[in-house]
Amino acid sequence: MKKMQRLTFFLLLLFTITSCKDGGPIFQSITGSPYEVLVVVRNKTWDAESGKSLFNLLNGDMPSLPQKESYFQISNCPPSEFNSLFKPTRNIIFVDIDEKRYTKGNIVFSKDKWAKPQALVKIVAPNDTSFVQLIEARGKEIIDYLVQAELSRQIEHIKKHSNKNFMAMIQKQFDVFLVVPSGINKYKKGKNVIWLSTGSAEVRQDLLIYSYPYTDIKMLTEQSLLQKRDSINKAFIPGPVENSYVGTEYKYDKPTFTPIWVQDKYCAEIKGMWKVYGDASMGGPFISHTRIDELHQRVITVEGFVYAPGKNKRNHIRQMEAILHTLKVPVVMNELVVTDKKQKK
Repeated sequence: MKKMQRLTFFLLLLFTITSCKDGGPIFQSITGSPYEVLVVVRNKTWDAESGKSLFNLLNGDMPSLPQKESYFQISNCPPSEFNSLFKPTRNIIFVDIDEKRYTKGNIVFSKDKWAKPQALVKIVAPNDTSFVQLIEARGKEIIDYLVQAELSRQIEHIKKHSNKNFMAMIQKQFDVFLVVPSGINKYKKGKNVIWLSTGSAEVRQDLLIYSYPYTDIKMLTEQSLLQKRDSINKAFIPGPVENSYVGTEYKYDKPTFTPIWVQDKYCAEIKGMWKVYGDASMGGPFISHTRIDELHQRVITVEGFVYAPGKNKRNHIRQMEAILHTLKVPVVMNELVVTDKKQKK
């Protein structure tokens, strides 16, 4: 009996230790694939205008892709069926419309309730009209929150599966830190430029890193950055046939310029489409981040682009976006923090 009591005490102690790390419980891992979201909502609400407004938001076309792809893959279940099978889902949105409980609409963001790293959104409103108005006014906040959660997960993943040799090569040439995924295994070096690639025939993901002296704030305008991008790409990335080269697509899908803040520093972000100019037909999405290296008075640009003919590209270009967020210039020593410019005071 004493042996059994000691064993029971030991198991209880072990459970207590393993379930309380850093003062809190250890959560199970999230389930589902990147950019999947579960909406917990009554069937009646999901079929009403309120449900349609939320579905249309999540199902909206992600910009800067050559074909239509939605922001998220959506599934739904009523609250009565939301059980332990669904609780570890990576992204969950709860919808509650009740005029007896709420006087106005509101959105609450939280994380890690049943699994980790989990993103949770609760949307409440007194009626359908108020709910639709709330989605129209603050829908972008929901998209941004869920996208940032996925980017953070991807950053942690590539940190654990990185190409240390290529990271060392980049740090030696540019004196910057950038996480390079293990799947990237080919490179080409030049003066102040490195081109890296997975070299895959089906879904190719490439990184281009280049630097040049910083002299004036006008160098960070959209026009100046795109001109520099086109000149670097044309000189360094040849097309598949003679006299062809990689450049920016301007005619059918104009690039978008967005000022953001990365690690509490200004970053010029450009998203758009690349294409091969010349007697060739190739193209796909790209994203670029440009930062100022204050220590060396340089402009540092890192861009990622994807070539995946006939395949969906959303998750692949989002992976490249996550890589760009790992860039650390010499004066930045803190952990990765990404915010929208509107949130920055």
